[in-house]
Formats: sequence, structure tokens, C-alpha cells
Amino acid sequence: MTPKGATVFGPLQQLIVAIISIAAFGAAVWGLVDALRAPQDAFPAAGKQSKTLWVVLLAVATAVLFTSLPYPLGWGSGPFGFLGLAASVAVIVYFVGVRPAIEPFRRSSGGPRRSNTGGW
Repeated sequence: MTPKGATVFGPLQQLIVAIISIAAFGAAVWGLVDALRAPQDAFPAAGKQSKTLWVVLLAVATAVLFTSLPYPLGWGSGPFGFLGLAASVAVIVYFVGVRPAIEPFRRSSGGPRRSNTGGW
């Protein structure tokens, strides 16, 4: 026998888990691409671990979060298992600690350089 409100909140809970799972997987993919595009020497110059380590960590996190997607999209039950949480923490650490530290070391996009010298 199901509780009285279970049929109302079941689909809503599934939708919330699906949204969180897709967001975590998207962030992992974004972090992996961002780490791949960063210069090799930016990581040690910023006092962080090597680029290779971060690329491997983010690739594993991306794979774990992909397999953790809930049933209509994948095989898992969302990023709330042990491996899903560990993968999410690795992605969060990259975006909060590593990415801001290596940002000043990125090469420019090749566009015109503008300096704010205050002149006309």
C-alpha cells in the first residue's frame, strides 16, 4: 500500500533528480573541456596539481556522472550515490578552486588588445 501523497510527489522527485543529474553531467563535461583548453604550465604556475591529473579526474567524473544519469537517460539513480557524490565534489573543486586560479594564465583569444589607459 502506497502512502497517500506518494503518487503526487513521485514524478516530481524523478524530475528533480533528472535535472540535478543533467546539470552535474553538463558541469563535468564543461570542466573537462575547460581543463583540456588550459595551457599545460598554468596549473603548476597557479600552485595547483598538474593538468594531466585534473584532466584524468574530470574525465573519470564525467564518465561516472554519465553512468549515474537516471533511468530514462542512463542506468543510474542520479549523482547521489557514493561515486556520484565523489565525482560531483571533484567537479566543484575544479570550478571553485582550480579554474579561478589558472584563469590569469590563459592565452588571449587573438583579438585586438585594448588597454584601459584612460586616454581618448
